[in-house]
Amino acid sequence: MSLSSTLSSFPLLQQIIQHARTSPSSKAIVDLPLSLSVTYSELTADILSLATTLAPLIAENGHEARVVVLCEKGYLVPLAMLATWTAGGLSVPMLPSLPLPEQSYMATNAETSLIITDAKYDSRAQELKGEVEKAGGRCEVLNISLEDIRRKSSSGEEGRNAEDVFADLEVLDGERRAMMLFTSGTTGRPKGVVTRHSALTAQVSAVATSWRWSPSDNLLHILPLNHLHGIIVALLPTLWVGATVELWEKFDGPAIWKRWINEEGRDPITMFFGVPTVYSRLIQAHSTLPPELQEKATKASSTLRLQVSGSAPLPESVKATWEKEGGVGGGQVLLERYGMTETGIIAMTGWENERRIKGHVGFALPGTEIRLWDEENNKGVTEREVAGGVQVRGPPITKEYWRLPEVTAKEFQDGWFKTGDVGVWSADPLAMGQLRILGRSSTDIIKSGGEKISAVEIERAILELEGMKDCAVVGVDDEEWGQVVSVCLVTTRPDVTVADLRKELREVIAPYKLPKKLKIYEGEIPRNNMGKVNKKKLVLEAFPITLVV
Repeated sequence: MSLSSTLSSFPLLQQIIQHARTSPSSKAIVDLPLSLSVTYSELTADILSLATTLAPLIAENGHEARVVVLCEKGYLVPLAMLATWTAGGLSVPMLPSLPLPEQSYMATNAETSLIITDAKYDSRAQELKGEVEKAGGRCEVLNISLEDIRRKSSSGEEGRNAEDVFADLEVLDGERRAMMLFTSGTTGRPKGVVTRHSALTAQVSAVATSWRWSPSDNLLHILPLNHLHGIIVALLPTLWVGATVELWEKFDGPAIWKRWINEEGRDPITMFFGVPTVYSRLIQAHSTLPPELQEKATKASSTLRLQVSGSAPLPESVKATWEKEGGVGGGQVLLERYGMTETGIIAMTGWENERRIKGHVGFALPGTEIRLWDEENNKGVTEREVAGGVQVRGPPITKEYWRLPEVTAKEFQDGWFKTGDVGVWSADPLAMGQLRILGRSSTDIIKSGGEKISAVEIERAILELEGMKDCAVVGVDDEEWGQVVSVCLVTTRPDVTVADLRKELREVIAPYKLPKKLKIYEGEIPRNNMGKVNKKKLVLEAFPITLVV
């Protein structure tokens, strides 16, 4: 059977092939832990080799077989995903550090038929295989290594190179399912979000265009490769345009500063993306550097073309410390963006620095429409500073949660996807028409005494106070008020009381928004690996219900 009958192409692969033809020796992926540098020509050959191995394994498990990718962060993860798509499978990237029960839930929920793993995680893959089979499924494990992939690599059919072989492949239907990412579970049990090839293309191309990616860019990548941020926002747009992505296994503040300084004379970093916690920790790491390196680090930061913050609201204190004149970031103004697993990137603040306004997430990306909806009165919201549910539509938006048709139907209204967030169109003269998010309707909108209060607004106000390092505002059930504003706080100040907070906040927020309860945390508030707080879990931990006997 010929390769052309078992493999398929897709827009992202076509982009990679074009780069391999025009710039074969250009670096595509640098795997820092392995000291490995992969060119676009090598990437196409590796995809062909691994896809050829995967094709029969995927074919025997039927249309769009689910393939879990469970490898140490590095080159093997994007290679496995790209090869899975080429072989017709549905990729399910999984974070190796998750506990077995969470991985088991995802693998069994996805009805996984194949797990691609490496030597480090082979034993865990075998455990997951057992869990899937225990649930009544059939599953295989494929342990891969780059050495084996390249040993099996051939020049293609009749001596042709990989680019020529791929040129003959039929392009997958855009409606074919490409990837399943699970939601973070901050508002309920994680759901499998299915991204089709058409949506994948729309998401990746929109980000690459909006952020003006070019082949000369070099992205330092410290994000996990099982989430939207790490895959759709960072990794794939780099490959789409023929740029370079430098994969780091994990965050290392001092090492990031030194990489930006680049005394070794390597290819300079031009782009960096992180969650707000990353920038907070970079600020802390900067303070630990020797004085002579601090100045170099700040200057090095100023040379980057783009720095982006996302996945959670950026505290204004962090933004100010980074961006102020003489600040840590060297004059960089962080670009903030807003997106979801179900939608890709929805909006970003303006490209020009003066349009990157604090507290705002900006304007819709190409291909995405945004509307605010008043559910109580069943009408759109066009007025400034009037709250409404954020709804979106367009090619980037998912069409389904895996095996959850009723949940899927519930989340759509007349073709518009309901994000679950509440926002307003800004009336700020500097940000006129930009979207500002007030929070999740389920956890960030506190209903107290007949008022709807934005937890995010209060969090921002608290973090502007002296000595406040981190906070999460939640609504605690109350017999008299319905809910009361309650604060989980990390601070460098000793003996902060709720009365202190109320006194200091009274000048910046309305009296009915002032907190009534306070819980002090040492170190940091519990967050997931994308910097998000599970507020439903946090409120039970910080403010447990007292039973009256």
